[in-house]
Parts: sequence; C-alpha cells; structure tokens
Amino acid sequence: MRLVTASALLFALVLALGFAVNASWFVGFDATLSHALNLRRGPSSEWLVVLMQAISWIGGGAQRFGIVLVLVLIVSRWWGLRAGVVIALAALLSELTSEWLKIFFGRARPDLVTHLDIVHSPAFPSGHATNAAVVYILLIMLVPPARHRLWYALAAIMIVLTGVSRIMLGVHWPTDVIGGWMLGTAFALAAAAVVATADSRKGSAPLH
Repeated sequence: MRLVTASALLFALVLALGFAVNASWFVGFDATLSHALNLRRGPSSEWLVVLMQAISWIGGGAQRFGIVLVLVLIVSRWWGLRAGVVIALAALLSELTSEWLKIFFGRARPDLVTHLDIVHSPAFPSGHATNAAVVYILLIMLVPPARHRLWYALAAIMIVLTGVSRIMLGVHWPTDVIGGWMLGTAFALAAAAVVATADSRKGSAPLH
C-alpha cells in the first residue's frame, strides 16, 4: 500500500510540476542550471560531447526497448512470467504517459544552445529520464543479486547521467528531467507493488 501511495503522490507531483513550468515558475532555475551544464561544439571538449551523446543514445530509441526486454527476462527468471509482463506493461505505459504529457503540456524545447541531439517532440517530461528511472529502479527492487551497494550506485549513476546528458546536450530543461525521474519512479513503484502483491499470495515476498 505504501508503494501505491508513493506512486500516486509522485504522479500528482509530475502534473503539478508540469503546470508550474508552464506558468513560468522555474524559469530562473532552469536557465541558471542549463547555462552551467549546456555543452557547445567547439568550446566544450569533444570527448565529453560524444560521451553524453552515447549515454543519451542508450536511453532512447529502440535501445531502450532492448534494455527493457533484458529486464523483463531477468525479472521473469526470479518471479515468473506474470512479473515480467507487469514490468513490460510498466515500461510501455510510462513511455505512453510521457508522450501524452508532452503533448498535453506542449512545452517548448530549450533554445539556449544548438541542440546536440535530434528531437521532434515537446519537452516535458523527459522520456529518457522516465525510462531510466523505470528500468534501473525496478532492477534494484526486483532482482535479488542487484541488492548490493555497488548495484545501487551503478543504478543511481545511470539514472542521473541519463537525465543530465539531456540537459548537457541542450535538448531538455532541468525541470523536464526532474519530471521524468518522478514519472519513471512512480511507474516503477506501482509495478513493484503489483509484483509484490501477486507474489505474496504465493507465500514469498520479492521486496523483502
């Protein structure tokens, strides 16, 4: 129940943040952080640009579905096919919700620097940040071997770097990324709650 409550609260916060950014409440915050993080061809180190593009590439396009598939297979190995289906649905629904919210809020992409990645949709929330939060949080919560400080650190690093890469490449405002992280976490918690409820009926508890 706590997971469901936390999930609902986070989703509400995503909506609240979306309305807030459209009301220009975080203009100063977004501009200041973007100016500090944005990369530029020429002045910025080329290796850093390539690195951020590579990290961003991992979290987008068809690659993200490949990562989700791997997670589904791993979770199915530990908790059964039903759990794997739940994870697949969580990833799909989070992606669709992210796209719907982009259309609903219609926030323009940043125009502070030349974009270092190709984008075709509105900005809020970041789909890359959403996907990273869903995948890596569920990995930690549902795969027992991943419940180790090293895996916690790696998951946190990937979630943070995926989101920050979008800001550094100039294609998202910081609040887009924060919204994506919250949205992905909301779906991850909801999926974990479903898996935990179903598995507790069989006498085991994946989140213990």
